[in-house]
Amino acid sequence: MEHAISVRGSGRVELAAYGLADAEHQVEKELRALWPQAAVDVTDVGRADASARIVEEFRVSYRVRGVVPTVADTEADARKAALRALRDRFAGSRFERITWEVVPAPAA
Repeated sequence: MEHAISVRGSGRVELAAYGLADAEHQVEKELRALWPQAAVDVTDVGRADASARIVEEFRVSYRVRGVVPTVADTEADARKAALRALRDRFAGSRFERITWEVVPAPAA
């Protein structure tokens, strides 16, 4: 049986960038490359240290939301499969430590 599991995740990464806007853009671009259908929101960008340099280290917090199609016998198995698929998709990237959660379906 096919299921569409709504999920959301959040996390924070540190990366080198030329400024706040560049750091935000890098995170949005990389997340969209890993999951093109997802909605990406950068929630906070801050310098990792106070020293001024051409390329600085930034901490970027973000949220990701989307729907993962799965095939499973039960809703519970579909949720597990969706979370497993997302962990696999982001494995090996700087975003592999995203904290994922299944969004409850609205009451009918």
